Amino acid sequence: MSRFNFPEATPKLFKAMFDLATVLGTDSKIAPVLRDLIECRVSQINQCAFCQRMHSKSFAEHGGDPMKLAMLPVWRAASGFDDAERAALDWAESLTEVASQDRISQSHRVLLDHFEEDEISELTCIISTMNAWNRLGIAQHEFA
Repeated sequence: MSRFNFPEATPKLFKAMFDLATVLGTDSKIAPVLRDLIECRVSQINQCAFCQRMHSKSFAEHGGDPMKLAMLPVWRAASGFDDAERAALDWAESLTEVASQDRISQSHRVLLDHFEEDEISELTCIISTMNAWNRLGIAQHEFA
């Protein structure tokens, strides 16, 4: 059940959001499987079932390890995630949970060991865009 239809109610805004997501998905230095992993984790935190389902499917289509997806909620305690993935997931959690500036700075310092500045900018945009999509999805849909 929908509260409102974002694409129909504000087509220009929907197109702008969609265009940004398209650029992040097609013209990015970030590997699709890492992007999917981040989008899944952000959607888990935000409890957006629609986006979680969509990005889990994309993760599998991009060849992602199903065990990684299963362990994603407990990634800090799980094996199988490399240091770059851990840095990216920590960055995603820090920004999604709106952590303290000290925590964000600490997370950023770790990112610098694994990603260039333009990649960090792209990761940040992926995280921010996913948070926006999650909030739009949650606002639009009523689940009984």
